[in-house]
Amino acid sequence: MSLKKLKSDLGRPLGGPTFSDNRACEGGFALVLTLVIIVALSIMTEMMTRWVSGALDQAFANREEVDAERQIAEAAAVSLYILGTRPFSFRGIESLSIAPSPTLHEPQMIAGFDPNANHIRLDDYPYRLKDAVVRFQDARGLINLNLASSGDLFNVLGIFGISADDRGPLIAKLQDYIDADSLTRLNGAEAPEYADAGREPPANAPLRTPWEVRRILDWDKAGGIAREDTQWALLATTVSVDGFNVNTAPRALLSVMPGITEGGVDNVVRWRHEQPIVTGYQFGQLAGLPIPQGPSRFLGLPANSILITLSSPHMPLERRIAVRLTPGMSDRPWAIDYDVEMPPASRGASEPKPDALPIPAILSSVP
Repeated sequence: MSLKKLKSDLGRPLGGPTFSDNRACEGGFALVLTLVIIVALSIMTEMMTRWVSGALDQAFANREEVDAERQIAEAAAVSLYILGTRPFSFRGIESLSIAPSPTLHEPQMIAGFDPNANHIRLDDYPYRLKDAVVRFQDARGLINLNLASSGDLFNVLGIFGISADDRGPLIAKLQDYIDADSLTRLNGAEAPEYADAGREPPANAPLRTPWEVRRILDWDKAGGIAREDTQWALLATTVSVDGFNVNTAPRALLSVMPGITEGGVDNVVRWRHEQPIVTGYQFGQLAGLPIPQGPSRFLGLPANSILITLSSPHMPLERRIAVRLTPGMSDRPWAIDYDVEMPPASRGASEPKPDALPIPAILSSVP
């Protein structure tokens, strides 16, 4: 070994890195840093993509909801127009037009109808108007909470799974709530009982909506009625109408009529789907019930109060409008008793698919 090579080796720090080693370390650090930056950018890109995608989905959902609200509003306007301009018959709302009489205080009624003409059923049957679903329910086909007998209320409460022992006290509390006096029935409740329970006193006035029963003592504990998706409002009304229309009554109410069988209910529902029931005797023959001669509760024509239910697959709530026709009023053809949005009522698995609302036939007959 030469002296010059030896001096060079002695001048190098023992075990120190060479220049090539430093380059290798710097290259490794840069590679790790690059990978970290790439991963960070990938994460940020994924987050931004998800945010943009979520914002687009939300915007699309909002647009669908706004469009659904518009269609429901249009369906409500069309429904009110139909109620105000079309005549009623035993089978529902007819497509023909009759000039209104300013002296009448009831909707236009006709006894006859063209079996080939379109009509709208008034038994909560679903109709489609674009993406909206609209239903019409005659108030005369429902149980009247303000006028119903104790026996009728007893049978209806059984539909909602309330035991026979609990029905009597609930009926007594309902009757105490709506009567004008402060006398307490057996198992009923007036102001002192409400005060003891820390509740507002009873109205001592007729119910204004079917949901007002939740203010009655112990009625808010009846699960089948207090539940948000209950069928209660599909069976009950607070409108003052006389008689009972079996052409528009829900199957559940027909089923609890005294003495009727499931076969009798099937006969009534099948018959009225093809043609209306026009006399009490005819109903008795179909239902297998003895109908007494003389005045009875049977009244086959619709009332002047109709419940309109509007819904859309893009809306979580359905809108229910209680309309009372007032053709004798000089300033308005109808009055709105209530207009609320509620969770959709549970109508069962046998719910029919909506038919198209016969708008062209109805509008084409406008004079």
